[in-house]
Amino acid sequence: MPVDPADSPLLPAPPTGLPEEGAGASAVDAVAAALRERIGLARLAPGARLGEVALAEELGVSRNSLREAFAQLVAENLLVRYPHRGVFVVQPGARDVEEIFRARRVIELGALQYGRLTSAQRQQLEYVVASVGAGVEVADDPRRLGDANQRLHTTIVGLLASADLDRLMASVLGRLRLSFQPMDVMTDLHLRFAERNRLLARLILTGDRQGAIEVLEPYLDEAEALVLDHIRER
Repeated sequence: MPVDPADSPLLPAPPTGLPEEGAGASAVDAVAAALRERIGLARLAPGARLGEVALAEELGVSRNSLREAFAQLVAENLLVRYPHRGVFVVQPGARDVEEIFRARRVIELGALQYGRLTSAQRQQLEYVVASVGAGVEVADDPRRLGDANQRLHTTIVGLLASADLDRLMASVLGRLRLSFQPMDVMTDLHLRFAERNRLLARLILTGDRQGAIEVLEPYLDEAEALVLDHIRER
């Protein structure tokens, strides 16, 4: 049964249920995942300083756990730490964008070629189709379309059933989302890809993987060119 966007919020709720202190690496990983998600959903702006005390209190974790999570995201090029200044969200440049799209071509096209569609992923794709349709109709919140876009590409990589690739893709899409802020709310960036997102989801749902690949390859080329133009002009 198709998923109604009204029955499943497009924007995930703020992360809850983080492991209690003492849970070790799982608590650190959960904090890193929460911050990675916020970056991927454009809830943290490029160049924003992350206040350690306030953020640790908000997430209900110790500052030591938060620092370890910061270290993970610094290694993923989502955050940067400056001595005596603190931790900041990165501001990707042109070279970063080129690297991001090289990674996307390998991961996403490979997922379409070798991945397997599960019932859970089918539901996610049906939700993307419904969400994109609703977003195109109202078009009053461009980031809603951006969030649907993120969900589509995350689901494509999920076809490979690899936790490592899921985590890598979350970082890649987080860096991408940072690279085009505030372009995503000031232009028709997401609208121009909305119908292709819906088409991609439908092709995957009907089993036409080659058709999806033929749509995605030029899609990624166009998206890269747009983001690079935005970066060079800002």
